Amino acid sequence: MLIRFWGTRGSVPTPGRRTAVFGGNTSCVEVRSPDGQIILLDCGTGARALGLDIVARGGNVPPIHVLVTHTHWDHIQGFPFFLPAYIPGGHLTIYGARGLDRTLEGSLSGQMQHTYFPVQLGELRAEIEFAEVSEEQFSVGHYRVTTQFLNHTAPTIGYRLEVGALRVVYATDHEPFWWTPSRPNAPNRFEHPGDERHLDFVAGADLLIHDAQYADREYPAKRGWGHSTIEYVTDLAIRAGVRRLALYHHEPVHPDAWIRQQTERARRRAQIQGSSIEIFAAAEGLELDLPEPQPAPGEAVAAGGLPAPFVTPTGRLLIAGPDADGVREVYETLEPDGYELTTLVGADPNELAAAAQPDVIVFVGSGSEAILLDLVERVRTLGWGARVPILVLAGTEGPGAAGRLIGSATDVLSRPFSPPMLRARVRAWLARRGTRTERRGVPRRHPLLGAQEYPGQGLLRGLPSNERAALLSGALGCKFRPGEVIFREGDPAGGVYFLRSGRVQISLRFPDGGERVLAVAKVGDAVGELAALDGGPRTATATALDATAADYVPQEMFAAGLAAAPGAAVRLLRQIAGRLRMTDRLVGELAPPNPPWET
Repeated sequence: MLIRFWGTRGSVPTPGRRTAVFGGNTSCVEVRSPDGQIILLDCGTGARALGLDIVARGGNVPPIHVLVTHTHWDHIQGFPFFLPAYIPGGHLTIYGARGLDRTLEGSLSGQMQHTYFPVQLGELRAEIEFAEVSEEQFSVGHYRVTTQFLNHTAPTIGYRLEVGALRVVYATDHEPFWWTPSRPNAPNRFEHPGDERHLDFVAGADLLIHDAQYADREYPAKRGWGHSTIEYVTDLAIRAGVRRLALYHHEPVHPDAWIRQQTERARRRAQIQGSSIEIFAAAEGLELDLPEPQPAPGEAVAAGGLPAPFVTPTGRLLIAGPDADGVREVYETLEPDGYELTTLVGADPNELAAAAQPDVIVFVGSGSEAILLDLVERVRTLGWGARVPILVLAGTEGPGAAGRLIGSATDVLSRPFSPPMLRARVRAWLARRGTRTERRGVPRRHPLLGAQEYPGQGLLRGLPSNERAALLSGALGCKFRPGEVIFREGDPAGGVYFLRSGRVQISLRFPDGGERVLAVAKVGDAVGELAALDGGPRTATATALDATAADYVPQEMFAAGLAAAPGAAVRLLRQIAGRLRMTDRLVGELAPPNPPWET
């Protein structure tokens, strides 16, 4: 398994002199299997260079799997610039959690509306498949993939890839469920149930790539932003028995010198704790080769296929507590998600017992943890309350007084809370609870415009992916109505049209007004290439016979594309040679039997 970092920065791209060593592009990591399979972990701005590199490797681009943690911009901004998505015949499968307000597909298409970008999602040439995931296991090639929700300000998925005994975990963006300042000789204790689940998820990783955006001293001002500290991640990796830790998702304002210094501090912290873990800062261009173990005799290889169909979590929520303003605040935060919400102000056990059985309870504290603890314990005595997830919004921060709630509550979040983080936390518990509704179809193949292979004997048929990309990387989609003239004989030189649908008639008009049809171009054929090559005027008229769609490549881009696509250049020479032979035959048929120079 080859790991290469293409983007390591968090939040926003920051290229420049101060970030040249560790990189300024946002999140993108390539995982390449020994058989050439390609997996992207996130698709931030680093994906642009990765896409160019994939195409430049030559041959056909293999199917590509993109594992998106979440749809914040720094994790998807590179997708519109990812060249393999523009190659006809290519195939991408994109995995990720449904966002708070949009589907995974809707989030990616939103940033490609014409207001923001000249090419819409539906105009990409590759075949694109979307698979929304929750907490589950599935296979990508021969890798087993396990997913788990992280603690962030949007529904965010961590990914664990395994083959044999090899285990790689990618966990960004993630904030400690509870955080307290810690010293190297007194590390984090991980007392929150969420931190314990996170420990189990990363346990035993040969490589852990983890969000480490801040230092402990920066964190109090960043609480609720959804990111980890270097000290927390170091203690987490040591406690979980991780072999190698990559500090990742670097803060945009941190220069290379700061990252280098903090990496050394993390190594010293590990040494003080008696750990031999290898710690390094992720840097653009860094490659790691992790040997994959050979399957043991009889060991099953992971089967292919998409994860199970995912449906949006929904359900009944009870919001209760003694603080009326706090209950109202939580109600207003969760109302946009379409849940069935019930509110109770006070602590009357009879009202709790009479309430409709909820799928999740949110208790809102006002500073007295004793009242909340009493509420939680009362619910646990009810017949339906023994196993219902209970999320407590505690009035105190950290594992101090709120720690007493852990014995009975399922989850604790401190007030004041981050509204998007609360929404994401509730979404995760409903997903685990299994209360879901169908708001999208099952994961499906999503053939977008132009995804089909070019048939026939045109320039593009059967070309390697990198040559097709070279010819079409600057193409513009265009459509013509039946009878519409695309260009006329004598028009100035222009670009080439590659037909994706429909038919185009090529004709000449004689001085006496007559017209002769030279050919009818079909799907896969190129129209207008002669003028694009020599810069002369159009030699014939091109008219759409049917509703026709084409990829238009400007003249200068066509010349550059041919230089990078020798296979297409040879085919074009053969086509021109064929036309020259046909012209010779026509001249021979029209020539008089006794030419004037023989008489």
